[in-house]
Amino acid sequence: MSILTIAWSAAAAVSFSLAVLYLFVWLRHRTSLVHLLFSISAFGAAGNAFAELSMLRASAVEPYIQALKYSHVFIFMLLVGLVWFTYLYFGVARRWLAVAITTCWCLILFINFLAPYGLLYTDVSHLRELVLPGGERYSLVVGTNSMWRFLADISVMAIVVYVMDTAVRAWRLGGKRGTLLVGFSITAFLVAAGIHSGLVDTGLVHTPYLITFAFMGIVLVMGLQLSSDVVRSAIMSKEIAANERRWRTLLEQVHLLVVGLDPDGTVNYVNPNLLEKMGYRSQEVVGKNWFRDFHPEGECERSRTDHEDYIRGGSYPHHRSTITGKDGGELVITWSNVRLYDRDGRVMGSLSIGADVTAAEAAFKEIEDLKERLQEENIYLKEEVVLDQDFRHIIHSSDELTYVLSRVAQVAPTDTTVLIEGETGVGKELIARAVHDASPRKDRPLIKVNCAAIPAGLLESELFGHMKGAFTSADRDRKGRFQLADGGTIFLDEIGELPLELQPKLLRVLEGGEFMPLGGTRTVKVDVRVVATTNRELKREMAAGNFRQDLYHRLSTYPMTIPPLRKRKADIQPLVEAFVERFARKLGKQINQVPRDVMATLAAYTWPGNVRELRNVIERAVLSTNGPVLNLAEDLRSLAPEAGETGGPGSQMTLEQAERAHITTVLKQCSWRIEGEQGASRILDINPSTLRNRIKKLRIERPT
Repeated sequence: MSILTIAWSAAAAVSFSLAVLYLFVWLRHRTSLVHLLFSISAFGAAGNAFAELSMLRASAVEPYIQALKYSHVFIFMLLVGLVWFTYLYFGVARRWLAVAITTCWCLILFINFLAPYGLLYTDVSHLRELVLPGGERYSLVVGTNSMWRFLADISVMAIVVYVMDTAVRAWRLGGKRGTLLVGFSITAFLVAAGIHSGLVDTGLVHTPYLITFAFMGIVLVMGLQLSSDVVRSAIMSKEIAANERRWRTLLEQVHLLVVGLDPDGTVNYVNPNLLEKMGYRSQEVVGKNWFRDFHPEGECERSRTDHEDYIRGGSYPHHRSTITGKDGGELVITWSNVRLYDRDGRVMGSLSIGADVTAAEAAFKEIEDLKERLQEENIYLKEEVVLDQDFRHIIHSSDELTYVLSRVAQVAPTDTTVLIEGETGVGKELIARAVHDASPRKDRPLIKVNCAAIPAGLLESELFGHMKGAFTSADRDRKGRFQLADGGTIFLDEIGELPLELQPKLLRVLEGGEFMPLGGTRTVKVDVRVVATTNRELKREMAAGNFRQDLYHRLSTYPMTIPPLRKRKADIQPLVEAFVERFARKLGKQINQVPRDVMATLAAYTWPGNVRELRNVIERAVLSTNGPVLNLAEDLRSLAPEAGETGGPGSQMTLEQAERAHITTVLKQCSWRIEGEQGASRILDINPSTLRNRIKKLRIERPT
């Protein structure tokens, strides 16, 4: 075998072996294109060696030219691969120059196959046969140089500048000496090959072209540098593996919750303690998206966005989040986060170490709820006088009220819903309080809601609460009175005034103990006893379509009716004595006698306003009395309803007729003034807005 064949075949074999080796390296890891680009360059060097050997052994022009054209294809592979290898390996190369060189070589290939004699020659006359010192013969082409040949020369010169510039830039930025050595070595081989080729073309040197060996040298330098990197990488990988084993052992034994995430939120590690807390196995968590699969729906998007911002360099070192276990339960975790970096300094994910604070969070939330509930209860107790605190006991002597109190004693120990009916002012609130005070719920609050005093548009929010943003002025969540009464009793005063559209919601609470706050999405369950009062005849309201039949039957599980004061005359005297004593003490007076004629007058009056009216009459009498004997401030006969309205004291009136007559009488006495110290609302002891509603409902008109 000839020297030419051995030398060029050896160069091809070396380049081809390195190409195959690093192709397998790339196929195995596929972590970087550097190994693939080196393999392409090495394949180009091997192919060029075989093409040059074919040219040296050619005996005719045509085979020589064909081999020369294909040689340029392999040179394209080597040089373009070298350019992009340099760009990726050093990381500081000028991209625009790499693109320009690649574009130039694409143009060179196009011209190479378009021209009849390739890129280098416009005309070929013959092959020149030369002899090596050892006597071996080889061929070189003789022809006219092409005008496009300068493209190849410019491209090679650009590659030399590109490689040297990149090596120097990398060295200045702290690159190792090996980096500069690779750059100078590649430059030296290219320059040497270019000079030698020029000497051969001018006839000053009579040897074959040695481009093959220059390319082999470039491939060897690149391969040795990559091999050094592979060895270092293997050593580092072992160290990393050892460190990872130590850290993994620590993370798996620590009594904390640990989860590792890729930049996109995919779980790549989770320690046994967290798996135990969540109730999952490792294969059920690793590979899943942490935020989409293990966070509640309302928290998923926010947590994912915060994590992505943290990966990009934002601040997210500590946070609290809720995760969902396999059984659907929620765990509240406080996390501390750290970024994880690869060998190139790029963020490869994050590691979150957390502690389970679910129990502490629940306790804290319970304390906050209790605090908020207490604050809300205090607010309501300040806004509403649940009952008149001056009545420590229910004052009575009549058999009628004694019977009512016996029924209270029967129903109070149960959780049965109670409906108390009676005219305005008969003491329905006192009976409601008596039911609560005698019940097992007496240590919990009695929350009062006056359905007639609260505007219809606000009543739903007052009863059931609302969420932040439910309406324009809802700037925070607020619990309704049903939630405040949880475990206790809610007193629905004037239930007949409840708007028809709210009645189904109240029925749901009575039947199932649950409701949905205004603007809310979750059902709230409560344990509340309901005591309702009304001065209306609800059966008549049902017939008129103003009250639901099913709600009435649910409310009237245990109904009781309080007789009006005119039907329990025996209660007038003890009530008068109690009122006189109370108001006299309040005003600093000594009144110890109620004349018989005054008591007889009080007993003969029909009291359309019942006990409330009696209290107001006695208060005015005490105010106007200067001595120890009580004097009435007005003639009760002038306050009695007109005959045409009531049919006289002994006539039978409906509740509505009695209410209209009494309100009309008081309005006349107050010159139709509603508000103020001398207004009818103060005498009747009701809210001015409630009085206006009653005037409108009863169609009371001021005479012109």
